[in-house]
Amino acid sequence: MKDNLAITGPSPGHRAASYWFVDGLPDIVLGVTLLIFGAAGLWWCVHRPKPSPAHEFFVVAIGLCFFFWKGRPLIDLLKSRLTYPRTGYARPPEDLSELGLPNALTALSLKPWPKRDENVTHFLTRTTMVVLWWCFFALNLNPWSRWYTLLAPAALAVALYAWNRRSEHPYRWWSALLLALIGPALLWLDLSPLLQPLLMPLLAGAWLATEGACVLVHYLRANPSSRAAEGVRA
Repeated sequence: MKDNLAITGPSPGHRAASYWFVDGLPDIVLGVTLLIFGAAGLWWCVHRPKPSPAHEFFVVAIGLCFFFWKGRPLIDLLKSRLTYPRTGYARPPEDLSELGLPNALTALSLKPWPKRDENVTHFLTRTTMVVLWWCFFALNLNPWSRWYTLLAPAALAVALYAWNRRSEHPYRWWSALLLALIGPALLWLDLSPLLQPLLMPLLAGAWLATEGACVLVHYLRANPSSRAAEGVRA
């Protein structure tokens, strides 16, 4: 009977994929990218004769394309300085695109086939692309309404939490709740309707960077460097 029981718990491949996010660096790099390019887009819009949020989205899209291109090497470089010396190296997960393409081949054969590799991540599709599309809609709604300010951060929080809840990189519910509460905070500040949509990419970037920074601080405290550990023992 025991042979028929399913093995519970995450597989080694899934644990390796989760290890990629144990230090918060992917969220930090993505968040800082949004902050830099969002601030550049905001500056461009404010200094144009006729500011338009669509112009800021163009700048933000360039930043996210840069993240698609160089985000993985930059994260890996940071990990080589912070993560791997502390808790060891694991093969980085492969990025999967969920555009309807099959992840594995199904063969009508009695011959056993090797199990597909589970060391994969959906970070680009379930986080980066979600943020990109969210910025697109947030910066192209015209005219901007107070209801958009209230609901836009909540919509992003629900999307990120729900779509990543059972993935290799879930977000904590209370952290998503803090993101959702940004909308009421902006209404309380009573900012200009022209400025409110321009702040959306910056708010998303600040939340991602803060989320990653909290994870990184917890990771560094739990896993001090070998030199620091030797100093404590001495």
